Amino acid sequence: MQRSGIEWTDATWNPVRGCTRVSEGCRHCYAERISARFSGPGLPYEGLAHTVGGEPRWTGEVRLIERHLGDPLRWKTPQRIFVNSMSDLFHEKLSDRDIDRVFGVMAMAPQHTFQVLTKRPQRMREYVGDGGLGPSYRVWLEACSPVAMKWPFPHVWLGTSVENQAAAQSRIPELLMTPCAVRFVSVEPLLGRVDLRPWLHGLQWVIVGGESGPGARPMHPAWVREIRDACLQSGVPFFFKQWGEYQPVETAYGPGVEAGGFVRVGKGKAGRWLDDRTWDEFPRAAGVTLVEIE
Repeated sequence: MQRSGIEWTDATWNPVRGCTRVSEGCRHCYAERISARFSGPGLPYEGLAHTVGGEPRWTGEVRLIERHLGDPLRWKTPQRIFVNSMSDLFHEKLSDRDIDRVFGVMAMAPQHTFQVLTKRPQRMREYVGDGGLGPSYRVWLEACSPVAMKWPFPHVWLGTSVENQAAAQSRIPELLMTPCAVRFVSVEPLLGRVDLRPWLHGLQWVIVGGESGPGARPMHPAWVREIRDACLQSGVPFFFKQWGEYQPVETAYGPGVEAGGFVRVGKGKAGRWLDDRTWDEFPRAAGVTLVEIE
């Protein structure tokens, strides 16, 4: 099992590698950085990323990794599994058939909870459709498993990642139109004020985190508190993942962040405490209407 250091999951599963940037939240992508580091001949990300002018860049190639497709079927202990931490399951370079195969594995591993996070929620909505998956998915499942499945799968959560208000306004409505058991939003890296109140009625979980790594940008605590308070008022579970590279002055030395004070101390030292506690809330069981896949 590929244990994860990501606070809101237990393990990562990467049946797909490679990606491309779509918005400002991709500027300092850790997956792009790692891929560029291990992109030499014979290495896991060969041909998927490279270094341009001293900075990592995706090449645009996206690849389904056959040997890792069935990994969750071998993991017997129930886990929360982040799907494609090094890519995007709904990338335009992946065929519907490729996505079918990933969903087929998730269908056959109901002991786990799969957390699918995308910056391409429009394609996710189009793929899932109005309550069922595509015909090629059904053919694949019938060939590989005798299990009769229904959609939404209760153990598959679908989410979208946003970094600012423009991304929220573009992506969250697409997520809300997607039939699924649990819908969630990851506001990471949080790069500015984001008002989630118009959409919280349709969400079961919100994650917030600051940016880390080279070139990281600071996150104002007022932005975090506004989202947390809106979640508390709406009864939506809230998970605060990290401050990122920067610690606000009020946390390090007392009040003063309104003057723009941040200290770069590194992700580990900045930690993940907000107002004298951690926020580790997870979704409760969501009431959904299951649609038979015939």
